[in-house]
Amino acid sequence: MKKVKDFMDKEIPIINKNTPMREIFRIFSTTHYNIIPVVDENGILVGIVSIEDILENLILSKKDVELLEKFPFFADAFSEIITTIECVSSLLVAEDVMNKNVIAIDENASVMKALVLMRKYKINRLVVINEKGEAVGFITRNRILRSFGC
Repeated sequence: MKKVKDFMDKEIPIINKNTPMREIFRIFSTTHYNIIPVVDENGILVGIVSIEDILENLILSKKDVELLEKFPFFADAFSEIITTIECVSSLLVAEDVMNKNVIAIDENASVMKALVLMRKYKINRLVVINEKGEAVGFITRNRILRSFGC
């Protein structure tokens, strides 16, 4: 049986719940990851920060984007929003923006279970945890499919 730990990416960024937004933005801009696991002071997975969630909830909602597409003159108001966000982001930490409902998988689980979870939750990447609940890697749908020669 092929296990998740045999195919996971082990070199991943991990932040603690007090990591400032500036550092989170730096990680997103310097890596190819679009999610970052968040851990507590004991290294236990407590959430996940997603670039998608930040963009959608902190900067512009889907409704805002639709409004800008329909009414381009609102772009001036948007630039004021960005300025406000830059000021506010210095006050935010990972715990303020993280999603606490993380779909994670044990490193000893089968890759088939990982595929089932990804399909069920319509995601392409899972956070991998060890028996202590610590984030130890990512497993992606593409990596699993490559392991089967697809």
